[in-house]
Amino acid sequence: MYGANTITTVVTAQDGTTHKTYTITVNRPLSSNANLASLALSSGTLSPVFNSATTSYTASVSNATTSITATPTTSDATAEVTVNGVTVASGSASAGIPLLVGPNVITTVVTAQDGTINTYNLTVNRLPSSNASLASLSLSIGTLSPTFDPGTNSYTATVTNGTGSLTVTPTTGDATATVTVNGTPVTSGSASANLPLAIGSNTINTVVTAQDGTTINTYTITVTRASSTADLAGLTISDGILAPVFSTGVNRYVDTVSNAIASVTVTPTTAISTSTVKVNGTTVVSGSASGSIAVAVGNTTINTVVTAQDGITKKTYVIVVTRVSNNAYLSNLSVSSGTLSPAFAMGTTSYIDTVTNATTSITVTPTVNNPASTVKVNGTTVNSGSASGAIALAVGNNTISVVTTAQDGTTHKNYTITVLRPSNNVYLSNLTLSSGTLTPVFAMTTAGYTASVSNATTSITVTPTLNNPAGSVKVNGMSVTSGTASAAIALSVGSNTITTVVTAQDGVTHKTYTVTVTRASGGLNALYLPGDDQQKTMVTSLGEKVEANNILSPNGDGINDIWVVKNIAFYPDNTVTVYNRTGQVVFTRKGYTNDWDGTYRGAVLSEGTYYYTIDLGNGTTKKGFISVVNH
Repeated sequence: MYGANTITTVVTAQDGTTHKTYTITVNRPLSSNANLASLALSSGTLSPVFNSATTSYTASVSNATTSITATPTTSDATAEVTVNGVTVASGSASAGIPLLVGPNVITTVVTAQDGTINTYNLTVNRLPSSNASLASLSLSIGTLSPTFDPGTNSYTATVTNGTGSLTVTPTTGDATATVTVNGTPVTSGSASANLPLAIGSNTINTVVTAQDGTTINTYTITVTRASSTADLAGLTISDGILAPVFSTGVNRYVDTVSNAIASVTVTPTTAISTSTVKVNGTTVVSGSASGSIAVAVGNTTINTVVTAQDGITKKTYVIVVTRVSNNAYLSNLSVSSGTLSPAFAMGTTSYIDTVTNATTSITVTPTVNNPASTVKVNGTTVNSGSASGAIALAVGNNTISVVTTAQDGTTHKNYTITVLRPSNNVYLSNLTLSSGTLTPVFAMTTAGYTASVSNATTSITVTPTLNNPAGSVKVNGMSVTSGTASAAIALSVGSNTITTVVTAQDGVTHKTYTVTVTRASGGLNALYLPGDDQQKTMVTSLGEKVEANNILSPNGDGINDIWVVKNIAFYPDNTVTVYNRTGQVVFTRKGYTNDWDGTYRGAVLSEGTYYYTIDLGNGTTKKGFISVVNH
C-alpha cells in the first residue's frame, strides 16, 4: 500500500511461551499516475486515436446530436477523474453534455493519488443543420395543388381575375433555416409581402437555406390568374366569305353560299389560349374546325360563344349563313282582265286568257314562291305580288312572258300567257255567188244585194270572205269557212233571200248581209247523181265547210285527244301544217286524216298556243290556232 506499511516479525522460544517481536516499517510513497488509460465518446470519433500521453483531441458529430457522454478510464485506480468538473467513476460514462452547433470543449481532469493533475481537452464540433425543408406552405388566396408535402417541390394554384396580388406563408422544418419568397427574406411562419399577379401564369419561388448555408431547397408555386378576355383572334368558315372581314371587335357577320352547299364548318381561334369556345353549343378546340353544320335554304344562324378563363366573361360571335334558293317558281299568277286557263298551278307554265275587244291593255300580277326570287314581266322587273305596268293588247293573240329568277341568280323559269283580244270586226272583205252577179258591186259596208239567175239554176252557193279571219260566218244559219263556198242553197223560182251573218271574234258583234236571189221561171231540171264518184265530186263542188277544232288535249281521257278537222276528208289533196309561236313547224301532213295526237318527235307538245294552215288543194287555204292543254 501507498504510505507507511508495518511489517511485524514474531519469534517464539522453544518453551512456546516466550515471544519476541521485531517490527519493520516500510514507507511506500503515494502514486503520481494522473494518466487516462482510455477515453471514449457516445458519438463521434476521437482524433487523433487516443493515447494516454496525448491530451488534446477533436471529434465531430451530426447536427442531430444534441448531447454527448464521455467515458474516461484512469490508468491508476487511485486516481480521480472529473468531466467538465463533475466527478465520474473511472470507466463510467459521464452525464449527458449538451452540444451547441459548432465547437464544444469537454475537459477531463485526472488527479493522481499524490495530487498530480493531468488534463485532457476534447473539442466536439456539432455540425450545423442541413434541413432545408418546409414544414408548411400556404397562400392567402387560392389552394395549392397538390396538397402540401415537404417532399413535393412544385405546386399550382388558380385565382380569379379579380385577384391582383396574394401572400405566401412558409414555415421551415428547422428553426435555424432561413427562407426567402421571390428573393425577399421572410420570417418562418409569417406571410410574405403582397406579390402582384399578372393575368395568366405567375411563378412564385420559395427558397429555404439550411443552417449549414449550403443546403438549399426551392418550392415553386405557379399561380394562374384567370383571364377575363373572351375575344376571338380569328374566325373562318369553310364556304363563302365572311362580311365584313373578321375583326376581333366585330360580333356579327353574314356569309352567302350557293344552293349546292348543304353544310359548313366554322373554325374559331381564341385570342387567349386559356379561353374555351363552343360553336352552336358544342365545344371546339381553338384553331380547329367545328363539326359539320347543316344549312337550310334561306338563313341559318351560327353562334360561336367564347368563355374567358375566369369562367364568367363570355362573348358571342354570330354568323348568318344565307344558302341561296334555286326556287324559281311562282306561287300565284293573275291578270287584271279575263281568267287564266288552265287555273294557275306553279308547275304549269303556259296559259291562255281571253279578254273583250274593249280591253286595250292588261296588267299581270306575279307572286314568287320564294321571296328572294325576282320576276320580270315582258322584260320589266315587277315586285312580287304587285301588278306590272299596263301591257298594250293588239287585236288577236298577245304573248306575255313572265320570267322568274331564283335567288341563286342562275335558275330561271318562264311562264307564258297568251292573251286573246278578240276582234269586233264584223265585215266581209268579199262576197261571191256561184251563179249570178251581185248588185251593187260588193262593198264591205253595204249590207243588201240582189242577184238574178236562170231558171236552170236550182241551187246556188255563197262564198263569204271575212275581213278578219278570226270572226265566224253563217250562211242561212249554217257555218261557212271564210273564203269557202257554202253548202248548196236550193232556189225556188222567184225571190230567194240568203242571209250571211258575220260574228266578230268577240262573239258579241254581228253584221248581216242579205242577198235576194231571183230565179227566173222555166222548166225544172232534176239533179242527177249517177254514181259515188260523181256524187263525191258534186258534193265537193258544193263546198263542204272545213272546220278545225281549236282545242287539243292529248291526255288519254278520250276528249280532244286527236285534232279533228271537220270535212277534211272531202279534200284528199289537203296539206296541214302546225307551227309553234316562234314559227317552228311541229307537224305537217299531206292528206291529213284526223289522226294527229299532238306529239312532236315522240313527245307531247308543251301547253300553249299553236297555229295552223290547211291547204285544201283547191287553191283555198285556212288558218287558225290550236290551244294545247295537257290536263
